[in-house]
Amino acid sequence: MYIGLPNNYGDLPLHLAYITSFVYGNNIPPQDPSFAGEKLVYPFLSDFLSAIFLKLGLNFEDILFIPGLLLTASLYGALYYFTYRLVKKRLAAILSVFLFFFSGGFGFYYFFHDLANTSHSLWSFLMHIPRDYTKIPSLNYHWITPLTCLNIPQRPFLFGFPVTISIFSFLYTGIEHKQWREFLFAGILTGALPFLHTHSFLTVLMVTIPLGMIFWDWRKWFLFFMPAFILSLPQVYYLSGHIGGGSFFKLSFGWMSGKENFLWFWIKNTSLFWPVLISGLIILFTKANDCSSQKAGVFIATFLVLFLLPNLILFAPWNWDNIKILIYWLLGTIPAAALALTYLYENGSFKLLSKAGFFIIMFSLTAAGGIDVFKYAIAPITGWKEFSTEETNLARRIIAETSPDAVFLNAPIFNHPVFLSGRKSLMGYPAHIWSHGYSDANKREQDIKTMLKGKSDTTALINIYKPSYVSIGPHEKRMGANKVFFDTNYPAIITTKNYTIYDLTNQQTRQSLISKTSIKNNLGNQKYGLRARYYDNIHFEGEPAYEEIVKDIEFNWTDEDSKPVSSPFGVIVEGFIDIHTPGIYTFKITSDDGSWLFLDNALIIDNGGLHAMKSATGICSLEKGAHKITIKYFDAGGGAFLKLLWVPPGDVEEKIPEESLKIKD
Repeated sequence: MYIGLPNNYGDLPLHLAYITSFVYGNNIPPQDPSFAGEKLVYPFLSDFLSAIFLKLGLNFEDILFIPGLLLTASLYGALYYFTYRLVKKRLAAILSVFLFFFSGGFGFYYFFHDLANTSHSLWSFLMHIPRDYTKIPSLNYHWITPLTCLNIPQRPFLFGFPVTISIFSFLYTGIEHKQWREFLFAGILTGALPFLHTHSFLTVLMVTIPLGMIFWDWRKWFLFFMPAFILSLPQVYYLSGHIGGGSFFKLSFGWMSGKENFLWFWIKNTSLFWPVLISGLIILFTKANDCSSQKAGVFIATFLVLFLLPNLILFAPWNWDNIKILIYWLLGTIPAAALALTYLYENGSFKLLSKAGFFIIMFSLTAAGGIDVFKYAIAPITGWKEFSTEETNLARRIIAETSPDAVFLNAPIFNHPVFLSGRKSLMGYPAHIWSHGYSDANKREQDIKTMLKGKSDTTALINIYKPSYVSIGPHEKRMGANKVFFDTNYPAIITTKNYTIYDLTNQQTRQSLISKTSIKNNLGNQKYGLRARYYDNIHFEGEPAYEEIVKDIEFNWTDEDSKPVSSPFGVIVEGFIDIHTPGIYTFKITSDDGSWLFLDNALIIDNGGLHAMKSATGICSLEKGAHKITIKYFDAGGGAFLKLLWVPPGDVEEKIPEESLKIKD
């Protein structure tokens, strides 16, 4: 499964997790499939609509495309109507759609800079545009064109945009014509917003409170606020219950401007929008004897609060998320900007100059956004792999072979194949969880890492969180997952080339070598061999991640799957070596990476350090009887190899016989 929009790379799997949880996970009432055990507080109705299409048999591509197309088209219509209702100009209404969907700043300059410095043809350059031009973080460009950063990846906006614009259209019609029905309809729609899109609901409140004070008529505003309050209160209570106290609503000046001059930051990110907007407001306020235009001017000016507050207050843990409020400043003020451009285009004096100015300004306002939309919507792109064929097939097997209400222990990443199965994950991508305000996310993330490493408290944590299954695959192994621990203790129910799914509800009766008690019992039953303790670090620190009895001091692990503990790791092998013939013994140790041999606590061979396959020898005199032997080894990554040989007196090089290795003296 590939995606064509990098802004959607991290968000798409989360939305697929929501969608599949409704269809394959019986997720009603909804829990958060990316944070099992917590209610779903993300506005999910757009994903629920896609879930209906998935249930009807459509594929993943269609269930995302069809609702997106229909709801984006409805936004086109709502924005056209909103602008026309306010400024009474059809050209302005048409322009407003283009100004919104292709909005951007002066980043288009770098498009021409890149074009001038390319060695490719114009056609080749256009078909392989090297970067985005509304999003250039290194140059502090953060005002990304809405079509690529909100409409597609931020799926609740699919409902939020058209519904919110419809609310403001109803309110302006009610204010202009003094009709109560429009206030009532707007109030009902506002009451439905929290589950549709929480930021849109917050936006409506920010605007309607000053609007109510300016256009005061308590009867009409009562008809708006009463249904809005009654319908939204249960939703707000439901959505706000999980929020960690320090995550939301902090003072933060300048949005993403950082140390850059605040005014210049906004000019370069929005191009000439501010001068055009101010011109439009002046036109509305200075129309002689036109009360309707002046009302429209006041109505539009009220949206400036949506610019002011997000530049003073942080409304979400992630600073950039304030764009979810700021975007409504753009939507609400676009009618005035579109009016100014319309007046410029229709200017009867200096027609040629006016039209030239119109096209220059339109170009500066829409070029950067238009280039970005062209790059992803028209120019061919290879896309970014979200899930491999193996992972999509694994998800199908999980759907078929596990219970719909199963909970998975897996690596906390954004694109785990579990998200395609409709099953719940103990934790998805930490940045998503953090941005949603869950208060105990950090502790759960650490506990998940502990469980995956198969440490001494793994079983206790599994009993606390009660996951049904664990996935051990490439993502988990990169976090140091102890596959041998799960092989030893739990049955594998699904195995593919790179993934193994274990049933955590069915612990096997085979001995768990990680347990100190079972190690002790095991030692009593073993006559020969040495005790090996594996650590999840190269310094042999902390509790062992895994322990076993080895009868042969040799291993050759070429990949992470074969290692008992993922790299980097260390192992200490110790016990006693039984000497029957006294004399001079030669030992040879070969390893990749470092290794050391100790006999009776004396260093015999130092083969330490980071290195490829390397051998070292040592000689010592041994008396008859038992001698303590210790081998230390570490692997920093890649292949892991260790081999110990000896040459007894008057003999040849060979492995140390099993019967000469003893756990106890």
